Amino acid sequence: MTTLKGAMRSYGAAVRRIEREQQRQAREAAKRFKEQQKLKEIENAQQAVSDWQNYVETIQSVHKNCTEPIDWGQIEETKKPIKPALKTKNESIAKNKLNSFKPSFFDKIFGTSQNKINLLSQQVEQAKLKDKEEFDSAYKNYLEELSSWEELQEISAGIKRKDPTSYKKALQYFDPFSDIGELGTKISFNFEENHIDIDLHINSLDSIPDYELRQTSTGKLSKKNMPKTRFNELYQDHICSASMRIAREVFAYLPIDYARINAMANIVNTATGHLEEQPILSVIFPPQTIESLNLETIDPSDSMRNFVHNMNFSKTKGFSVIEKVELEK
Repeated sequence: MTTLKGAMRSYGAAVRRIEREQQRQAREAAKRFKEQQKLKEIENAQQAVSDWQNYVETIQSVHKNCTEPIDWGQIEETKKPIKPALKTKNESIAKNKLNSFKPSFFDKIFGTSQNKINLLSQQVEQAKLKDKEEFDSAYKNYLEELSSWEELQEISAGIKRKDPTSYKKALQYFDPFSDIGELGTKISFNFEENHIDIDLHINSLDSIPDYELRQTSTGKLSKKNMPKTRFNELYQDHICSASMRIAREVFAYLPIDYARINAMANIVNTATGHLEEQPILSVIFPPQTIESLNLETIDPSDSMRNFVHNMNFSKTKGFSVIEKVELEK
């Protein structure tokens, strides 16, 4: 027979066993939580380093992407849009339903024939309105297509005769630089018969990260200041890459002999002590030379050796003001 004292001892032992088990589970849960947190921190660090690397790669490789070239000969041969005709498809269907209506036995008994005829007649009128709405929509699209066709035909004819005004209209029509954030802040054009002179107002130094992200052997994120020489070289690559991209975009739309790209930056004028927009890179890009390069593997700064250019760059000091490279007379 179990005594009260024995029962209490058994109950106490059971409680302690439960408490020990709960404590063990709590320790294991805490350990798992710490492990999960550590894994999460490692994943976050990996993502941060990956994002940093991708951004650094992107600002050095904007020259790799470009619009597909426009075939102006194909545009010239494009047929004029056909003016739409008013169609009566919906009206015809509704009229057929009205004309083929035959009162049923119950229509005759309850006198509902006329109501149904009236309803079908209303549907005919509604169908006419629907046909008119569809025509109006088609005609509106036609006018837009016609306007675009006429504009492109005019531009195409002008480009064929090397008209600088048509060059400008072509770039305005296609607007390849509507979102130039990765290339610069503004672009100015001067159009000539065989070439274009472009001032690219470049992104500031703020667009270049002044730090480096790495992941330590323990998985933690390490952030260190980027060496000044590395920072300057990265900025140089970005400016050269953006300049080549501008030239490639222009060549995709215009059959010109070359483009001069002038990278303009706000730099202190040592004579006045004030910030002034002045050229730090000036390059003459012929399309054939760009096409001969392996754009996937070139170093943007080193690639400038393939072109007539002016650039004064120091790894320790960065860019200095230069004179724009001379255009052909």
